[in-house]
Amino acid sequence: MDWTPPPRRSSAMRREQNLAIIGAVVTGAVLTVGLVLMLLARFNPAVGAGLRAAALDVVTPIWTVARAPFDGVAAMVEGAGSYLGAVERAKQLERELAAARAQLQVAQAERVALAQLRRLSLTVEPQRRLVATARLVSATPTATGRTALLSAGRQDGVEPGMPVLSADGLIGRTVDVGTRAARVLLLGDALSRVPVIIVRTRQAALVSGDGTQLLTMTERVGAQDALFVGDRLVTSGEGGIFPPGVPVGTIVDADEPQRVRPAASVIGQGFVRVEGAFAAAASAELGPEDE
Repeated sequence: MDWTPPPRRSSAMRREQNLAIIGAVVTGAVLTVGLVLMLLARFNPAVGAGLRAAALDVVTPIWTVARAPFDGVAAMVEGAGSYLGAVERAKQLERELAAARAQLQVAQAERVALAQLRRLSLTVEPQRRLVATARLVSATPTATGRTALLSAGRQDGVEPGMPVLSADGLIGRTVDVGTRAARVLLLGDALSRVPVIIVRTRQAALVSGDGTQLLTMTERVGAQDALFVGDRLVTSGEGGIFPPGVPVGTIVDADEPQRVRPAASVIGQGFVRVEGAFAAAASAELGPEDE
């Protein structure tokens, strides 16, 4: 008798035939179930809806388990991206902090040098003098002018040509003064002119109003130096009315002529500060015997 095992090719062919039969059976079953569902949904919608609901109950947990690894991978990728973004942001903040520290050191050095120069030259600056704290009663921004009424007048020491300031910056100056009230010429008025210094470049310029909510900067010294949106302007102290260093506004349009948004708004200001004119404070410190 021949006890040699059958060749392996026949067993492999039998296995492929079995898999083909199983695949055909499964495919047929799926098609049959789908056909039955279609017929039930057409002739008996209620039963079809119930079967679809049952199929959802069966398939949903399986699908949830099957897609869990993919969701985990997606979460890991998203987390990695967030981590990398946070790392880059942290590095950027470190660079900005280092630059800010360098600028602070330069500013501190300049402050020390300025103090030394003042001591050497015996520089004496006039002291700012508070005249009155009053309420802005009303503002009248019109096409012909921008003014506001102040609830303080001559009986409170207010005179024409005195600067009016808020906690945010310069408001304007007094022009017409009565016994108990005064009219303030706002920065946006067409007659308003304020000498300023650009904080970043230390350039001198002039800011004027044109009847709109924005101001216009002209007559800039060193106009070849570029300005940028966000550059801040403060009063220079020239002209003898406004004290130096008071915030005036911020550049919002760096093209010629530059447009400036005022640092302070009369809307909702409430109380403001009226100070003596800067030149008047200087002459007061001289005294009559020194003039």
